[in-house]
Amino acid sequence: MFHPVMKAVTGREFAAKKARVKNYARFKVKGESYPGLTPLKGAETEGVLYMDLDALSVKRLDDFEGELYERTEIPADTLEGESLTAQTYAIKAQYRDRLSSEEWDPERFEKADLIDFMASYRGFNQTDRSDPTDPSDQSVSSK
Repeated sequence: MFHPVMKAVTGREFAAKKARVKNYARFKVKGESYPGLTPLKGAETEGVLYMDLDALSVKRLDDFEGELYERTEIPADTLEGESLTAQTYAIKAQYRDRLSSEEWDPERFEKADLIDFMASYRGFNQTDRSDPTDPSDQSVSSK
């Protein structure tokens, strides 16, 4: 949801629109400052829809989100009223017990936790930062 996180993970900036999804809710992951999105009938959750991501950025996001989450397509509506199909990271069914009953508040996270999250979250280290399309970014290894 946060541009600094998106840039840290992908190394790029993307156009973005505020959007909402229906029948999904966000709860805090137990013991963490970040959320897990999960299906919940009747719920409505606002977020950010990043536009026109390239394949490398999606791979980096997959790596960053890790084993707890799965990327899935869901309908989303921009706050301007445009209906789109979006990809989101929802917590996998087998890990839903890791969610607390506390709804995650993005404003609170931005004010109280974002700086510490950016400084300490180990998921940033899980992303492959090389760019296979950049010849100057090719590493050579030998055994």
